[in-house]
Amino acid sequence: MKKIYNILFISFYIFSISLYSQDNQACYDCHDDPDISMEKRGKTISLTVRKFELKRSVHQNLKCVDCHTGFNPDEIPHKPKITPVNCTSCHQEYIKNHIFHPQFKQTKTFDKPGVDCKACHGMHNIVSPKNPNSKLHFTNSINFCGNCHQEYKEQHIKSEHFVQLQKHEPNAPTCIYCHRQPITARKEPDKVKLKQNQEKICLNCHLVTNHTKYSKSLINYEESVHGRAILKGNIFAAGCIDCHGVHDLQKANSPNSSVSREKIPDVCGKCHVTIAQEYKASIHGQSLKKGNKDAPGCTYCHGEHSIQQPIRIDKQLITKNQMNFDNLVTTKMLQCVECHADEEMMKKYNILTIDKAHDWLPNLATHYKTVRCVDCHSVYEPPHLSHNILTLEQTIRRCEECHSKNSVLMTMLYKHEKEKSREKLGFINGTVLSDAYVVGTTRNIYLDVLSLTLFGFIVFGILLHGAIRWYFRKSAPKDTEKIKEITEE
Repeated sequence: MKKIYNILFISFYIFSISLYSQDNQACYDCHDDPDISMEKRGKTISLTVRKFELKRSVHQNLKCVDCHTGFNPDEIPHKPKITPVNCTSCHQEYIKNHIFHPQFKQTKTFDKPGVDCKACHGMHNIVSPKNPNSKLHFTNSINFCGNCHQEYKEQHIKSEHFVQLQKHEPNAPTCIYCHRQPITARKEPDKVKLKQNQEKICLNCHLVTNHTKYSKSLINYEESVHGRAILKGNIFAAGCIDCHGVHDLQKANSPNSSVSREKIPDVCGKCHVTIAQEYKASIHGQSLKKGNKDAPGCTYCHGEHSIQQPIRIDKQLITKNQMNFDNLVTTKMLQCVECHADEEMMKKYNILTIDKAHDWLPNLATHYKTVRCVDCHSVYEPPHLSHNILTLEQTIRRCEECHSKNSVLMTMLYKHEKEKSREKLGFINGTVLSDAYVVGTTRNIYLDVLSLTLFGFIVFGILLHGAIRWYFRKSAPKDTEKIKEITEE
């Protein structure tokens, strides 16, 4: 019985092959000729079809007439009006699979740029995009897509993503890898959703899946100020591509990178215009512009993605300068100390370190506790914050602004003195009397004796006067009775 099944199977296979060969052979009889061609719109078009091309393609089991419907090989021309092959008759999910070409949604004519199936996939030599040898494989998509998108191809081949692809990094993004997602306005008209999609595709590599060595370089962006704003629907909040670029992404240490140390103020300045102007006018901004790589930029103080581990500074260095670490973290002046306490760095630029530059200032610990670096070294008065850090020559010792008669600091000092007075002189004098000059509460013994004597006489006089009034008031009822008797008589 098994032998009979084998014979039937072999017979059916031979019959299928012969039928397939017979059906397609009629077409090959003419179209295998390398010189066969036709004139169309003033151009000579080759009509040659090699047998091996179709046999190697994904359509090797199809017949010619399966795609070229209505053709009669015995008649020339085969069809009165040659209509283009309709690939969508089989590939019905073409829109879903070609989201990077949204033109498919607007047209049903598949012979135009962007929607021409054969222009991308080929005709008789179609290879599956999953095949690494296919020109449409995602690793080869840069060159292929670049045939039409030449400008973006030139940008991408200069990017770090392309460098990693050349190093055979399997997860390096290519054109198809990114653009199969709705990350352009033509695919996602909702601007909020578009922004979130763009963020998500970057985080998918650099945070979520954690499958590249650059994954840890991105701290949780969605917990940052910008990330939270985007999740809330703010389309103006900075996303990944707003800072890092789109097709020409570079490492931060590359001079061509949009997020290089020198260019960060320009990137942040696209949104934070006023602050960027202040920074560029500051000594830090001017130094950075002149090529000083030690000058702090936006990300040095604020962090790259809003979350940054506290700067590590030697505890001895903090205590040496009579500072408190927690207070420096609260006032965000820790970054100032990190650089300006570095003797080697300051010596390079002929600048005094913090301890030497402030050795004239009394009560250092008190000053560092209540006064920030920017309060004296910027153009704004406390408690406002300015990014325009002044030069040494422009920084004036504006002690009188805090220590003047009517300043806020003097008010605070007055309260401080009252607290000390209360501790020294007691609650009555220090708190109730507010350290005022009141008779009997001074520290002058003669004034105390005189004031107490006078106070004693006054009290005695008041008591005497009260006693006399009381005495005569008590005898008043007897007189009243006598007057009543006389009246009755």
